[in-house]
Amino acid sequence: MLIRHATPARDLASILRLGLRCCRSRGRLPVVWACAPGKTWWAVIHVVRRHGGRVESTVVLEVDVPRRWLRRSRKGLWFCPRDIPPDRIRRVVTFQELAAWPAA
Repeated sequence: MLIRHATPARDLASILRLGLRCCRSRGRLPVVWACAPGKTWWAVIHVVRRHGGRVESTVVLEVDVPRRWLRRSRKGLWFCPRDIPPDRIRRVVTFQELAAWPAA
C-alpha cells in the first residue's frame, strides 16, 4: 500500500539512513503516522503546526508498506505500530514538487 509521511526536512538524512522509527514519535502513541495521497497537504500543514518550521522546509516521503502493517485512524489517516525500514521509502517529494501539482 502506497502511503505518505510528511516530516521536517532536517530529519530527512536520519530517516533515509535508519527508516521511520516509532520511538521518534512525539505524539501520545509511539507509532509512525501516514496519510493517503489525497491528504498530503493536510499532513504538511499538520507537521508545520506540530513541529514548527515552514511549509517550504517540509518533505513528503512516499512509503510502500504491506496493508497488514497499518491501522486506520480516520478517513485518509493511518498509523503503523512498527518501524518502517529505509528500503520501504520509494520517493521523496519536496515542496517545489508539491507546489507544482494542480489543486485536487
